[in-house]
Amino acid sequence: MCFTLDDMTRKPIDLHPGAIAPVLRGLWHSAAEKLDEAQRGIEQMAAASDRIAFENGWTTFVDSLQEFWARFFDEGKARFSAFQPWAGAIDATRKNDDLLNYLIQSRHQSQHGRIVLKWSEGRLYLAPGFNGVIKSAQVFADGTYQMEATPTSGSIAEACITHDPGSAKLPTIINRKWNQDFAPPTVHRGEPIPNKSPIAVAHMAMSFYANVLRLALDRFEWQK
Repeated sequence: MCFTLDDMTRKPIDLHPGAIAPVLRGLWHSAAEKLDEAQRGIEQMAAASDRIAFENGWTTFVDSLQEFWARFFDEGKARFSAFQPWAGAIDATRKNDDLLNYLIQSRHQSQHGRIVLKWSEGRLYLAPGFNGVIKSAQVFADGTYQMEATPTSGSIAEACITHDPGSAKLPTIINRKWNQDFAPPTVHRGEPIPNKSPIAVAHMAMSFYANVLRLALDRFEWQK
């Protein structure tokens, strides 16, 4: 802010160059940031073109989800006397639900540096979409192939070989400290899980925690 002695107009104070601006956080805003981070982990998995990116997305998801709960519970307990009994019942659900408890255990494994995913066996697809006569096909160790094939009318012109290296799967988690095994979840909130892929399971968990946050805001925000 710069002015001369004869200029008494009120002016805003500028942020000093390089300064980090403060941000006002509303109720459970800090926890909601972690839900957003978990969502970004899901989006990273959906966009991944290699296993490292996919596994990093899963790690971001399970870590952020647990961090959401820690921030959510701690802030609620500190601000509202009636929060802990209410949230305690939800915490019991988390620990007894097949899917939610599996994700808690996944996060424990992640914190110990273990990758908590496995991959299905890969496969080669011979001439997908091709109709015709394949006279010979050879696949070499360096990832190349040779094929002699004649298409029939209406077929794509060239026969090729494509590789599917496998899809991500949820493994059985082994807790060595407590000598416990946690199989991939099959039930969530009393209902069978139709799609057990990591991304599908992650979406189900996100719906649960986003609903918990909405319920808490409806119940407690007016008391702040």
